[in-house]
Amino acid sequence: MNIDAIKDRLARLSALGSDLLETRYKSDVSHQEFVDAGAFREWRVGCVAFLREALGEDSPYTKEFEFNCDSPYLSAVARGQAVLRAAREYIDFGPVARVEELVAAEIFTDLLGIAERLLREHRLSAGVVIACSVLEDVMRRSARHRKIAIRENVDDLSALNAKMTAAGVYGAVLQKRLDEWAAIRTRAETGELTSEMRARADAVLRGIREFVNDHLF
Repeated sequence: MNIDAIKDRLARLSALGSDLLETRYKSDVSHQEFVDAGAFREWRVGCVAFLREALGEDSPYTKEFEFNCDSPYLSAVARGQAVLRAAREYIDFGPVARVEELVAAEIFTDLLGIAERLLREHRLSAGVVIACSVLEDVMRRSARHRKIAIRENVDDLSALNAKMTAAGVYGAVLQKRLDEWAAIRTRAETGELTSEMRARADAVLRGIREFVNDHLF
């Protein structure tokens, strides 16, 4: 899930929460205010799933939402909306812990730009090696974040791919693409790429750009 998708999903959940508040009614028995129970359950499940995926189960935002928004009381929904607003501010401005990743993203963008220039100059091997080095760094960061055991500066693209796939991070389609990119990198390192492979090298660079956007954060 990239940052734009996270923001869009959070905005959608906040809008649904606002709609939910419009279903408010007062119980004739308890004289307390509620919202539609069915719509509440659907909204709450979506919010919990999103917060766990985007911020993690141990995030204070996730815990706060689950604890304070556990029933279709109007006040509970209002508390849930407050948590979503706080989460949105957190995501918009970025947590301090993400500073390293933000800096890395700028560096990776520059490096991929250099790789693109090298491909335009028909220096395919150099361009592919730089792009795949960025790919490897992003994979290592993802493995560390997920507490997957890797051998620093030892595991290559193929080894990292195997470990991430075994941990359920990558599916079969992505695993195959990464293996193909690793094979092309090996050919680049041994100087086996020819000018006739320009289109293939361009496709590798496009794929790595997409991967970085989806898996860096």
